[in-house]
Amino acid sequence: MRLLPLALLLLAGCDTITGTSSEAVALMDRLDGVWTRTVTTERITADGAVIAEGSPRTDAYEVGRQIRCNRITLDSVADTDRVSVAFDPTNTAVPRDCAIITTDGTASRLIFIGDAGSLVEDLVATIEEDSRERQVWAFYAFDGGETVRTLWTLTR
Repeated sequence: MRLLPLALLLLAGCDTITGTSSEAVALMDRLDGVWTRTVTTERITADGAVIAEGSPRTDAYEVGRQIRCNRITLDSVADTDRVSVAFDPTNTAVPRDCAIITTDGTASRLIFIGDAGSLVEDLVATIEEDSRERQVWAFYAFDGGETVRTLWTLTR
């Protein structure tokens, strides 16, 4: 039930967060459907070296205007936002990781509203590749003097 406040936040503030540009609408239309998502993490050191961290993991990732998330159904409220869910396609009994996503006015970044159920913390991804068949999104975080880059590669 933690997603209900997220949905309310989106309903109350989506017009102030998103643009209404045709690029944003086209991006959201391209994202609709089920993808295979591969998540990889890299550490970028102060001297510029890039070091892989951990093993890549793969799951299913669905994006749409209406998504079943655990025991509730979430609806998007505008053409420039969507609901998304990550899940293990081989074990549908496991709770699903749901999010509300929107884009900036230039359709160059995705914004995950209220990341991990937080009403005050959004997560932003830079879109590195954008097509109907392949998406690559980069998330950046800082860890001391180093940067951690997490890449989501979505393919159909």
